[in-house]
Amino acid sequence: MSDESEINRLLHDLSSRYAIPRRKAINALVEIGAPAVPGLIARLNDKNPEARKAAAEALEHIATPEALAAVAHWREKMGDDANV
Repeated sequence: MSDESEINRLLHDLSSRYAIPRRKAINALVEIGAPAVPGLIARLNDKNPEARKAAAEALEHIATPEALAAVAHWREKMGDDANV
């Protein structure tokens, strides 16, 4: 399930205007784990604030050192706008 096209589809779903597809994408990306981290880190710069928050949440649950460092840096940069 961790092939690149599936990860890309799930990353796209983080931008959904609906909460259920976003939640399903977060859960699936967390299940995929480390292979999803680079794409999730890229989503921290998405223009959609819901996608950014969803990516941060997924990264926190994956919890690799790279994922946690990226979320910490993103939170520092975003300040109050980074609340998940």
